[in-house]
Amino acid sequence: MTIKYVNNLGKVTIDDSLITNITVASVMQSYGVVGLASQSAKDGIYELLRVNNMQKGVHIKRLDNGTISINISLFLKYGVRIPVVCQNIIENVKYNVEKSLKVRVAEVNIYVQGINK
Repeated sequence: MTIKYVNNLGKVTIDDSLITNITVASVMQSYGVVGLASQSAKDGIYELLRVNNMQKGVHIKRLDNGTISINISLFLKYGVRIPVVCQNIIENVKYNVEKSLKVRVAEVNIYVQGINK
């Protein structure tokens, strides 16, 4: 799915992969994040994603009112304060997506799948 803007100069199309890439960059810059997670198809267990597959840990959903919802599955470092780190991630992702793309973000949901040392 894409976002389309039309003005007097032409049309702009923004692909979901761009939103995902901005989200991944924002998450990986946050303190306490080990990496993004994806659910394994064969056994249903979440696994840590490598650098080239991190987009699988982010899911973008379009809402009826024209906004988007972002769901992020991730692993955190052992010893960090989970609510504080998640709140920082939510604020960073929302700010970066809205600032970069002029798309309103209704919600950012964080799913902590595990803790790593």
